[in-house]
Amino acid sequence: MRAESARSAESSEPTAIQLPAGDYVALAQGFYFIFWGLLVTLLAGAQLLILAGIPAYSEWILGAGVVSTLTGSHRLYRVRSVGERWHRRTRVLFVLGLLLAYFCIFFFLWRRLPNNNYLMGNALAFAASGILYLVAFNRAVAALATALGRHNMAMESQLLSASNIGLLLLPFASIVIYIISLALIHQSEPLAELQSLLGRANLLVIVVVLLPFSLTLSLAWSCKDSVLHELAGIDRPRDPGSGRS
Repeated sequence: MRAESARSAESSEPTAIQLPAGDYVALAQGFYFIFWGLLVTLLAGAQLLILAGIPAYSEWILGAGVVSTLTGSHRLYRVRSVGERWHRRTRVLFVLGLLLAYFCIFFFLWRRLPNNNYLMGNALAFAASGILYLVAFNRAVAALATALGRHNMAMESQLLSASNIGLLLLPFASIVIYIISLALIHQSEPLAELQSLLGRANLLVIVVVLLPFSLTLSLAWSCKDSVLHELAGIDRPRDPGSGRS
């Protein structure tokens, strides 16, 4: 009875899958594009938002970062062999990448017409798309890590997804509501309230914002390394008794 129970328990546990070599290459390329795309998007976008008199070529740098992120998302979405849950989550990731590219255009327009409330709303949607992209990216990584049998990475990505919601998405939504409320109460422009809020931001706020973002970048790089490790060992027989981290 105990032997049968042990066999049934083993059969119920998810087993790691092995992907075609081309899919490993596509995954590594996708994570590489996303890592550098998100990093460039954050640095260039923060400069364009906070600093005045930034040269026009900074917008081209931001655009390059967004395009790189979208390219990486498309590479991940094209990999179908990981499973249905991965495919669903990468489809959401690719759609958010498209929205990021779409609202990026309005962000450029808003910098030229900062007092236009319609363009400002779209610029805020650009930031919201970036935060939602981080959440969706971590969820997609969790699906991939589970399929590859890397349970520690799956748990890490789930925790990062929750931290992005708690430390980025919810505070961002609260800030938008706060700005709109103050603009209605003071009968002022939302831009003035946003500038006043940015002027009161301290180092602690910046650290809290950058922490989940930097951890997500670290996860993207780790995923790239893990996929390359899988690709390097694709011809080596696996030891069934060895576990994965």
